[in-house]
Amino acid sequence: MEYLKYLLSLFFPLCVAGFLYTAPHNILSALTWTIPLWGLILFDYLSPDITPYKPKICVERRFYDLLLYTLSFLQIIIISLLLIDASQLQWHSIQDITSSVINLIVMRILVGTSSGSSAIIVAHELIHRPLKVQRFLGRLLLYTVCYDHFRIAHLHGHHHRVATPEDITTAKLGESFKTYWQRVTIKHFKFAWNDELQRLDLLNTPIYHYKRLANSVLQGIIIECVILILIIIFFGWVAVVIFIYQAYSAVRLLETINYYQHWGLQQGKSQNNLAWVNRSQVTEYALLGLSNHIEHHKNAKTPFYQTNYLNSGPIMKYGYFVTNLWVKLNNAAYRKDCTDRLKKI
Repeated sequence: MEYLKYLLSLFFPLCVAGFLYTAPHNILSALTWTIPLWGLILFDYLSPDITPYKPKICVERRFYDLLLYTLSFLQIIIISLLLIDASQLQWHSIQDITSSVINLIVMRILVGTSSGSSAIIVAHELIHRPLKVQRFLGRLLLYTVCYDHFRIAHLHGHHHRVATPEDITTAKLGESFKTYWQRVTIKHFKFAWNDELQRLDLLNTPIYHYKRLANSVLQGIIIECVILILIIIFFGWVAVVIFIYQAYSAVRLLETINYYQHWGLQQGKSQNNLAWVNRSQVTEYALLGLSNHIEHHKNAKTPFYQTNYLNSGPIMKYGYFVTNLWVKLNNAAYRKDCTDRLKKI
């Protein structure tokens, strides 16, 4: 029954849905709803290590697919509730304004974290799947964080160049997160755009050429803009601002994960050090096996429930939830620790 531990991935999205369903909250109640997030970080810090094993899960494929679909449905519910709640906040008095601002801040924290640690991770799993309907669902999830071009940058760029100096996603040795964040957000989009133009053989066509409409990155931008316009029309400006803010938070969390998964590993794909090894069981089960990242890069089409845990790389000090905070709050200490660990292998 080992696979049932993956139900932990439902915990935080369900908590976020509960917060939004019972909103709006007074200040104390809103802040109290952040406790599940801090609890998850604490449990990740105290998490026991993974015992390496090879899952024999083939007969349970439907369970894992159902889990992915459930998490996808939860994301749609969460975003819908977010927009409804934001549109109903009151701004008539000082007390209303204070309460509404606190609610929006907690929405950003909870929904942004859920979108980054659940929705995008589910999308990441689905865009690797062979079925068109699953890849389409993955793309829909990326629309909820306005990051559709990640699909192309990840599949056509990162997986072909991982752990090499040519890979945009692989953080350089000594690179700070601030520098990394500024670099990848621009270069990922440029890569995806140019990759599509190259695929369509449109690199030398005028920018206004009608065939450029076949560019799926452009199509994604148009769809995301339409989504934003519809949110303004039906839910108002406050809703669209918090929607964009949660998307920004989610994408920043995704790129934080990318940052520490490959930090300083530019030795070439011929080596086994394709990613950092993470031993946290909480990370493993809450994030759908994302931490089995070395095997994922060796066999990208393998579903997460069949991806084996490999330890042929440098060992991370903490699980993903703790490392997210560490990277943001004390990046210099994080980089020093990683540099010291790399010297030992």
